[in-house]
Amino acid sequence: MGPSKRVQLLIFLLLFTVLTYGQKYSPSVVILDPYDREYDSLLLKEILEFDFQGYSTAEDERSFQESIKSKPANIQKMKIEEMRFRETRDFASTFTGMLHAMVSYMIFGQTDKCLVFPTHQKSKGQIGELKALADKNDVQWIINPLIIKTYLKDNMKYTAVRLQVYDHNKEQIVLDKEYVGDTKNPGLELSCPQGTLTCTISNVLNVSLNDILLTILKRYQR
Repeated sequence: MGPSKRVQLLIFLLLFTVLTYGQKYSPSVVILDPYDREYDSLLLKEILEFDFQGYSTAEDERSFQESIKSKPANIQKMKIEEMRFRETRDFASTFTGMLHAMVSYMIFGQTDKCLVFPTHQKSKGQIGELKALADKNDVQWIINPLIIKTYLKDNMKYTAVRLQVYDHNKEQIVLDKEYVGDTKNPGLELSCPQGTLTCTISNVLNVSLNDILLTILKRYQR
């Protein structure tokens, strides 16, 4: 995306944000990128295959703006943030993107008055920093994948993620737990090619989603 197109998009975002933040959505959630990444050197080749960088054309921008202009303000906000997030990707942000896809899908199944979006912003997991990010993004909840690690054990691939959930109303971290995923295909919405690192992400999500959703929604039945 060229500079002029970015300016146009920023103006669009600014005008739209004034409208969006005049209302309050619940739950309102931002999902951060992992702050720390620890990768087994034997898995680096596969990890680098996740790297991507792409930019929208002027026609893409026009088509995108046309496609969302009639949607509710919270949906517009989510679509815009998703589009910005997808411009760059690596293994760690692939986790963020997949986590966002599942959390937004599950929450939207409970209420369409929500606001859930991903960002490449990161946090060390300190309360003051999380508070500032919640203010910046105007949300109650932050899902913070503090550390993502890939490793080999008995010649099997694993991914471990330490996940935090921060509640801005309480100004507290209300969930802080590590989840581990292997390469088995969990099936259904999290189906993946067995034996791949993508499956390790799917399995981290498979064991963490209920904890995340119960924390944010208080009641949840998957």
